[in-house]
Parts: sequence; C-alpha cells; structure tokens
Amino acid sequence: MSVTAVAPAWTSIAQRRATPAATAAATPFHPLIRGALYLFVASLPFEYPGRSIPLEVTTITGCVFLLTTLIQPVRCFGRTPAALWCFAAFLYFFWVSFAIGGGAYPNEALKSFTAFLLLMLVFWAASNLLRDVRVSAGALLTLGIASAVLALLTVGGAVRLDPDWVKDSGRVTLLGQNANRAGLILGSGALALVGLAYAREHPLFRPRFFVWPMLAVIGLAMLQGASRGSLLALVVGLWTFTVGGRTIVANLRNAVIALCAVGLLAWAGWQLPLTRARFHRVEQLDLSGREEILPAAVGMVLERPLSGWGPSQNKYELGYRLPQQAHERRDTHNLVLEVLTSTGLLGGVPFLLGVGLCIWGAWKSRRGADGILPFAMAAAVLTANMSSNYIAFKLFWLVLAYGSAAGSRIAGRPDSPPSPTRVRGPRSC
Repeated sequence: MSVTAVAPAWTSIAQRRATPAATAAATPFHPLIRGALYLFVASLPFEYPGRSIPLEVTTITGCVFLLTTLIQPVRCFGRTPAALWCFAAFLYFFWVSFAIGGGAYPNEALKSFTAFLLLMLVFWAASNLLRDVRVSAGALLTLGIASAVLALLTVGGAVRLDPDWVKDSGRVTLLGQNANRAGLILGSGALALVGLAYAREHPLFRPRFFVWPMLAVIGLAMLQGASRGSLLALVVGLWTFTVGGRTIVANLRNAVIALCAVGLLAWAGWQLPLTRARFHRVEQLDLSGREEILPAAVGMVLERPLSGWGPSQNKYELGYRLPQQAHERRDTHNLVLEVLTSTGLLGGVPFLLGVGLCIWGAWKSRRGADGILPFAMAAAVLTANMSSNYIAFKLFWLVLAYGSAAGSRIAGRPDSPPSPTRVRGPRSC
C-alpha cells in the first residue's frame, strides 16, 4: 500500500481520537449551570451578618452552583488548572501544621478546612466556566450590577453601623456588613464595569458612558464605608488599566479616564469628614491596630517558619501576644502573614505559588478578549489583602479563577474543537 493511501486513513483515525475531547470542549454549558454561577456571583455583595440561618447566603448559592455542575461534570471539571494542585498541597500541609501545632481547636480547624475545600471546588469549576468569553462577560456584568444595587441601597439609607467598627461614628454599610469587605466588593464591581466598557476587545456597553452613573453611586457608597484599604485597592485597579491598552492612544485614553476617576474619588472623599479623618489617622501611624498586629505576626513567623502555629491556633496566639487589644483571637490582617503563621513555609509556598500562577495567567491575558481586566481585578484584591485577610472570601477565589481561565485561553487551549485541516498524516517520501 502506498504512503498516499495510508495518509487519509491516518487522518481519519486521528480525527476520531480527537473527537471526544473536542466535542466535550465545544459543548455549551447548560443554562442551569450558567444561571447558578450568575446567582452565586450576584449573592457576593449581600452577605448578611445578622442572619438567623447558620450558613452564609454566599455559601448556600455556592453549594447550589456546585450541585448544578453535576449536570456536566466533564465540562465543568475536565480541565485541572496547575494552580489547583498548589492549593491541594496547601490543604495537605494544613493538616500537617495542625498536627505539629498540637491539634488545638479541632472544631475550628475542621470548619476552616471545609470552607477551603468548598472554595477550591468553586475555583475549579469557575476556572472552566470562565474560559467561555460569553460566560465570563455575563459573570462580570452580574457582579457590576449587583455591586451597583448594593451601592444604591447603601446610599439610599438601608444602612446600619458596621458592628466591627462602632467606634467610628457614621461608618455605615448595608445591614451592618463589614465595611472593608463591602468596600472590596464595591470596588471589584466598579472595576468589572470599567473593564467591560473600556478594556475588552468588544466593549459590552455602547455608548460607554452608560457605566459612569453606576460608578458614581458605587464610589459614593465606598466613601460612606470609609475603608482605606478598599479605596486604595480601587485606585490600584483603575491605574492598571493605563498599561493594558492595545495602542498608545488607548493607553493615553485609559490614563485620562483613570486620572479623572481617581481625582473625583479623592475630591469627594475629602468632602466627607469621616473619610478625611480616617486618612488623617494614617499620618499619625494609626492603622486601627495593624501597627501592633503586623510586627507581632512577623515575630510568630520567625519563631516557627517551617510549620507555623497551626490553623486557628495562630489567631489565638496572636491574640495572646496583643493583650492591650482585649481580643481572645486576632486576625493577621494580611494574606501572606495568615498562611505563614498558620501553615508556615510548608503550606505558604504552594499556596502563594498557586496565587502567583493565577496572577501570571491574568497578566498574560492582557492581549486577549478580556484585555487587562483580569489583571486589574487581581491587582485590586491583592492590594486589599495587604491590609486585610481575605483568604476565605469567595470574591478572592472567583478573581483567581478568572485570572486562571483568561490565561488558559491565551495559552493556546481554546474551548472550540481543533480544525480538521490541522490533523495531518505522514509526509510522503
């Protein structure tokens, strides 16, 4: 048999072998799965601290989302991001550190482990769904609209004092939500709206200025919450857009828009006595207790650098070292210090490596359909994590999944099946 006769047969076999994987990748996500993802994203701004039910609203919607993925398990979990293996290693060393630390507070450790496991499953499924450009656009639009609704309710008066900061009279959030968390949600929603209008290859808003009224309301709500870390995170995210344009003209346009937005935010904040007073406290090195927490947490890392103090036990040890703050347990208020004090380098290295892989994917995607938006949102949440600890915050894991998904598209693994013309048989002699 001649080589030319073998070539068509070889091509047919290669196509048949590629068909199952290609078909699975090209199959659209079931509407129930997409709807559950959007419901989960829409619930993120509406955590309710004073709830009468044992579970958070976002935990319920997250579980609903995971249940719907059973409709298409291969589609939702068929691709395993490299970052997920790093996070799995972190979970393994979570228990190693727990054992080395003496096994203290087992109930709290089990609760934290369950939460991390749920978050990683959500990350895994979301990193597959968000590879679809239409799904990612829908999720971002949902986050932006939900954040605008939260802002409208806050500005409209459906507010209460943040129970964690009752000493700051006038610092209000919706139904008493934590002001720092609410501020990060609002800022991320604002970045999503800006990115959908100005960063993507195909803008979702026409004309683009339709997003500005929503951004104005979100900015005002953030100023009422007066979260310094969240405002700084928003500024960093907005400024990131200045390096993501496809042309010099686009970069200049983005720089002007970012300057206008930051300038308006700064001017409005200066008009509010509470916001102005809180930033004046920074000049006096008053960081709401962080000026004492951070050095104490660094000291804990230096004492037990390899295995840490164990999950949950690290917070009680930190509280013990800060008797003047009158807290039995104290959070590190920093993501890096949290993983290092709880699991040491054993768990901290793989966790931070996983985060780094997601950030690298977000940076690589700046020339793709999403533009600089994945990196801008990642930069914002990382900035916020330098003054707060959002390791168990669902928005943090969603942003990581978005960066991983956007980067995988650029890496040459599209959701569409390969073209038959790319399958070639052996060359004839």
